[in-house]
Amino acid sequence: MSRDRDAVRLAAGTLRRRRVCGGAATLILALSSMVSARASIAIGGQEPAPAALPQVAQDIGNPSAKVRRQALRALRDRGGPETLPLLARLLGDAELDIREGAVAGVINVYVPPPPGRRSISGAVEAFQVAELRVEVWPVPHELSAALVKALADEWPSVRRDAAYALGIVMTPPVDAAVAFEIIASLSDREPSVRIAAARTLGRLQVRSAAVALVGRVNDEDLDVRLASMSALGSLREESAVAALTDQFTFYVRGSAGRAALSALGAIGHSSSIPLFEAQITSGYPAHRRAAYEGLARSGRAAAAAPRIEAAMASEKDPRVLLAMAFALASAGRDGINRVLDALSDHDRAGAALVYLLDLGRTHVAAIAARLGDPNPVVREQIAIALGFIGGPEAAATLNGANGESEPSVRHALNVAQARIARATAKPASAAP
Repeated sequence: MSRDRDAVRLAAGTLRRRRVCGGAATLILALSSMVSARASIAIGGQEPAPAALPQVAQDIGNPSAKVRRQALRALRDRGGPETLPLLARLLGDAELDIREGAVAGVINVYVPPPPGRRSISGAVEAFQVAELRVEVWPVPHELSAALVKALADEWPSVRRDAAYALGIVMTPPVDAAVAFEIIASLSDREPSVRIAAARTLGRLQVRSAAVALVGRVNDEDLDVRLASMSALGSLREESAVAALTDQFTFYVRGSAGRAALSALGAIGHSSSIPLFEAQITSGYPAHRRAAYEGLARSGRAAAAAPRIEAAMASEKDPRVLLAMAFALASAGRDGINRVLDALSDHDRAGAALVYLLDLGRTHVAAIAARLGDPNPVVREQIAIALGFIGGPEAAATLNGANGESEPSVRHALNVAQARIARATAKPASAAP
């Protein structure tokens, strides 16, 4: 298939892909230290019988599509980061189903099913799960290069899932050439690809995508507009405030209006404070929630704290109450324990975890204290939060949690420790 980006790519020359988080030594060290953690929580306590990788590698190059499909099945049955370079080779296979299966195989290595689930239904769900629950396997050079190349596949399903896979396996900051290719996918003729690109750009914190994302706020497809607004919120992109405010003013009550206000609440720009103040009394819970988030992130919550505390007595919506607690905690008032308590509530746990990452090291002592919570679901999420917050206090707390008996919590502790170790090592190992 011919795409506009092909001409640009040829003019720019051959892309050079380098993984920021380290070279071969880092890869080998990380794999050896984490495979045992993966084995400890395998379903039924048993790992599947491993395929013979040299034979699989040979089968990948076989001219028979049947043999290559068998090789793909062997890799997916085996799982594990050691399969990634071989899956990367299959991303360029001549057969559509093999390419699609290879992308799914890559995603399965990085995204374990949520608790109580044996599988994840597709790249979209995997991308959502991976926001805070992705494995920290390093990314082989050949894998990142193959995924970027797959963004120009002739089939939309491959282009879409490759974009999601990049958002899953990569971590910020990404190489400028990789960022350029994902931004180019915002102009894909298929809306689902544009949606995937927008979400991935937000996840990977690609700030150079801001102008293109603002342009997609007026996309002909509603879901593309919603994804672009969400990405601008993830980027905390202040230059998008005017466009998002226009969207909210025009669409107030619709999904576009909610998305615009949510993005404004994520950005928390001072110019939006009058809008946040007006919306805390809205009849729409989603508007009130976004308004309180905006007050927290704009630094205005301290001045509004007495009013927020008074309003909590009459607020009925549990999600809004959680956002109010977040706003109070951001202002140094009593609120952090309400946020932590929400981790045991299935419907609010995701939002609570995001708020904890926002509050970060200022509240790390209170967060770390909950690692002794009797509920293993809470302990697991505290471990996740500490891994993303990072810093010496978080690392010390994680390192001291040696007596954990719950397998899912032990796994979360291992991943969190690896995440902090990787973040600490980045300045020394980053590629130029």
